[in-house]
Amino acid sequence: MKHIMLVNAVHKEQMRMATVDEKGKLIEFNIQMAVREPITGNIYKGKVLKVERGLQAAFVDYGGVKDGFLPLRDVSPIYLKEPENGSGSGRPVLKSGQEIIVQVVREVTGNKGALLTSYISLPGRYLVLLPNKLCGGISRKIESEEDRKKIKSLMEQIKVPEDMGFIVRTAGINRTKQEIQRDYQFLMRLWKDIKKKADSVSAPYFLYQETDFGVRSLRDYLTQEIEEILVDDLETFRKMRAYLKAVAPRHLRILKQYKEKIPIFDRFELEEQIREIYQERVELKSGGYIIINPTEAMITIDVNSGRGSNKRNIEETAFKTNLDACEEIARQLRLRDLGGLIVIDFIDMIDKKHVAEVEKAFKKALSMDRSRIQLSRISKFGLLELSRQKKQSTIQEISYITCPYCKGSGLRPSLEYASLGAFRTIESEAVKGIYSELKVSLPHEIAQYILNNKRTELFKLESAFGVALYIEGRADMVWDKLEIQQSVKERPVEVSAMQDVPLLQLAEDTEPDMEPEPEPDVRSDAEIPAAAETPRKRGRRRPRHRKKKNPMGGFDITMPPDDMLEETLSFTEPPPPPRVQTPLIPVKPLKIIKALPDEFYPVEPGGDLFAPEPEPEETGDDQDKF
Repeated sequence: MKHIMLVNAVHKEQMRMATVDEKGKLIEFNIQMAVREPITGNIYKGKVLKVERGLQAAFVDYGGVKDGFLPLRDVSPIYLKEPENGSGSGRPVLKSGQEIIVQVVREVTGNKGALLTSYISLPGRYLVLLPNKLCGGISRKIESEEDRKKIKSLMEQIKVPEDMGFIVRTAGINRTKQEIQRDYQFLMRLWKDIKKKADSVSAPYFLYQETDFGVRSLRDYLTQEIEEILVDDLETFRKMRAYLKAVAPRHLRILKQYKEKIPIFDRFELEEQIREIYQERVELKSGGYIIINPTEAMITIDVNSGRGSNKRNIEETAFKTNLDACEEIARQLRLRDLGGLIVIDFIDMIDKKHVAEVEKAFKKALSMDRSRIQLSRISKFGLLELSRQKKQSTIQEISYITCPYCKGSGLRPSLEYASLGAFRTIESEAVKGIYSELKVSLPHEIAQYILNNKRTELFKLESAFGVALYIEGRADMVWDKLEIQQSVKERPVEVSAMQDVPLLQLAEDTEPDMEPEPEPDVRSDAEIPAAAETPRKRGRRRPRHRKKKNPMGGFDITMPPDDMLEETLSFTEPPPPPRVQTPLIPVKPLKIIKALPDEFYPVEPGGDLFAPEPEPEETGDDQDKF
């Protein structure tokens, strides 16, 4: 079937490559973002920081943001040295501070640093050069024994140094000796340049970067089915042409520059198909659909019958839906570049023949994949497990970032839940009683909910704890977050308990002397007047004048004698006055003045309108009126 490779490299911020068939269906897809350039395959000169025997690994500073993780099993023997003190079993070991050449195998993910190896591999068009490995091999995807024998006999004619190895790629099938020899010489020149640069610099240092996006697309995705290559960027076109001229000259005729005004991906109607790559749900021809859900531990894929369900024959419906899902799942694994452990939940089938046919169809669909895959059988629960080699970050990881609101969970608290949580936080701060005011910033919806539905509770908090609450809405706030600005109350000034003594008479460092409170008087009414006439005994202390500092103005104030102070501070209640009946005094009624025009108030010439009326004469009947 005729395939076409399309390279969209006009925008350097995002370069894309797609392979389509004759019907315009998307088969392969790759993308590179300028802000997240891949480091897988890059070669560095690093420095060993620490060797952890418990982890059987070493941490290497290669110049990245985080130190790389180098398993000891991936350390080439050329970097192992004999122990200096002769301790241990005498085996060569890797030492701290040692400089080695490493290559990135896996990107930085989360809190994990990049995975490194000292076994360098330089991929070419037909070969993979292994400078530190003394081995040779053929790709596992070449299963035909006849093809493997031809390749083996061909490689025996090429002189490879004893300290180097190689692997023949799938693209090396049916290639001539001259083509493979040209690719091998190209890789040897590249390794010599890397080695020369590493000898002249100190670690950490960046030595080699994976080739240009267009050249890498030719190296990894160019197959025998591709009959045309279209590139819309002139610079990328020249780089790809130079690579083909050096490695595969006979493919120069299929490389062309796209010069039409319509964007190259719109010309082949690929934008909608690319958009489906980032969606969780993928529709099937039979009416069913699959759900792809990547998690940290594994990738789960669920197959559902959807609209294609047939109530009359459930077994047949499940079988047809599973067959459609096999082809689509294999395609989505390639397009999204999903790797690691993958678990597929097929629809349950009772017939064992149907189960075997689905397994066979899925294995055939995976044969087009470039990555190494380990496949198991469908279990009695309808689950199929497989492991796919992960070479780089997935398409979604490259293009998308984690949502700052849901942190990648896809969920957020409801309005009521978030509002009540915010109100409880405000309540916890208010009940402390140490703040005079609280300024709370919330998202608009949550602030509106609290002000409308919790206004009574807010008023009670303000009244009970003497705090002023200010709530505002902000558009830049995360959904379930809030900010509180507190203002601490000022300390109250201590007031003396002696309220009867003037403030200017209070001592600065001492308190006025006070006599003990006398016992209550239990004498009869007849004895009280006599007791009142009894003179009070004076204090034994001599009267003296003490100068006290006025706290208000700083002037010295002369204090009265102690006997006068005792009289001032005495709390003994005086005897009640004799009961005398007070005669009633007549009260003059209020005079009401009405606001009326002048004609209702006749005034004599020279008279006064508001002159007081003469008081009535007192008579003996005045008291009877009240």
